[in-house]
Amino acid sequence: MPHPLSAIAVAVVLLAACSEPPTDPTTTNTPQSPSFVTTAIPGVEFNSASCTLVNSTTGEVRCSWDITNANGTSLDYFPEAYLTITYNCLNTHTGQIRSSGTTNQWASLSYFDVTTTSITGANLQLSTALPPSGYTGSSKKLNACKGNQQAQTTGYTMPYWEVYIYGPAETACLGSDNRFGCSVF
Repeated sequence: MPHPLSAIAVAVVLLAACSEPPTDPTTTNTPQSPSFVTTAIPGVEFNSASCTLVNSTTGEVRCSWDITNANGTSLDYFPEAYLTITYNCLNTHTGQIRSSGTTNQWASLSYFDVTTTSITGANLQLSTALPPSGYTGSSKKLNACKGNQQAQTTGYTMPYWEVYIYGPAETACLGSDNRFGCSVF
């Protein structure tokens, strides 16, 4: 039968060993959240970016971003949201629902030739995304509704957003996930 004091001594030694501080600073593993995301465009870093679907009935999306452009490079950039839209196709004369469907469309803003060193936007509303309806001729089949039917939007979801930057020779983007190759925080 083991002696109870031996078991206590082993426990104290183990606790002391577990509580010793590391002697080599390279062995410390402290997770840190990134404060920025560097890009392939020299001097351009994402400090933050986000988009929010604020109204799932109207499709209103608002975005904010903070980008450092240390070299004052001429940039084009586009805050964008990829929206899934549900809709009904209505008979224009009777108002009856003829069919229903979903489509994916982009809502965005466009900025061209921006050379400021601090590029920011706060809670700015993107364009409204709608089911396609303006195609004519052989492209008419791309419209959400057939013939003279009218699309009635019934709701929006936002599976993805991004802020996309075009530099002189490189591109970069920060998105809610990496589905289109964008960096994420």
